[in-house]
Amino acid sequence: MRLLILGYSSIVERRVIPAAAKVEAIAQISIASKSRPQPDGWPKQGRFFNDYAAALRDSDSDLVYLSLPNAMHEHWVMAALAAGKHVVVDKPAMMTLTGSERAVDAARRVNRAVAEATVFGYHPQFEALAAFVAEHGPLTQAAVQFIIPPLPIGNFRNHRELGGGCLLDMAPYAAATMRILGGEAASEITALAGGRHPETGVDTGFSVLARLGNGGVFSGHFSFEGEYQNRLLVVSRSGSVLIERVFTPPADHRMEWRRRVRNVDDVVTFEPADTFARFLEAVTSAIDGGNHKSFHRDLLSDARCRDMIATALASQNPPHQRV
Repeated sequence: MRLLILGYSSIVERRVIPAAAKVEAIAQISIASKSRPQPDGWPKQGRFFNDYAAALRDSDSDLVYLSLPNAMHEHWVMAALAAGKHVVVDKPAMMTLTGSERAVDAARRVNRAVAEATVFGYHPQFEALAAFVAEHGPLTQAAVQFIIPPLPIGNFRNHRELGGGCLLDMAPYAAATMRILGGEAASEITALAGGRHPETGVDTGFSVLARLGNGGVFSGHFSFEGEYQNRLLVVSRSGSVLIERVFTPPADHRMEWRRRVRNVDDVVTFEPADTFARFLEAVTSAIDGGNHKSFHRDLLSDARCRDMIATALASQNPPHQRV
């Protein structure tokens, strides 16, 4: 299988290309970038393009990985599908629920996969977490904190016209966590907005409270406004697990749980796992098997959840009415 990457972003350079190099099913990696020159070399090196349309037209790729500013996702996802490619797209896959529905409808019409690269759930610890909750459950609550310091002004996440803002950037983590832990769509969601960027006005934070599909309660705090925090606490009837760096584990990092069962604490350690590689392995396996349903289902489920969060935020912060 031949991979074409549209957008030579930092995450592509640091995580996607090294991960794709590990995936046996990927034989070649080509890159298209308008903003960066051709690198000296890369694993499984294919062609380099400085134009996205030309790359889709002239490459012999089977799978496209799209890593561009959020506002560009829908156009290039549709273009890649129209060119007969399977597509993986950085989160958020689309900026709106209707855009997500259009993309999945287009993918189904041409029998192609379209998948959102929300990869943290592909770490083996989530299989262990499901087993832990099954043994010590039911799940009563899950609490998330994902906070990063303010981003440089030039970062696209600070600019509305590029699809910036904390809600678009971080709501995919909230939605995927609710899906993974709740098993079904959340039935109730309330939310509270955080601040606004002092120069560009994009949203820089939000908090969410939800009733999960299995009856548990989810609370999450996400922002671009503070000291780095990245953790998940899962509490069940007779046990709990606290996980640090849950959303962005480095490929060489040994994840640790602080586990408590009936008031007895211990630490559980996991061998390093490359979540990007495991995700790409799952995608290529689904493509080989011709079964794309799970990726389409997850993309739409998370888009609906993000839309519910946006609606809840809007209801708490109605626009000023003119007198």
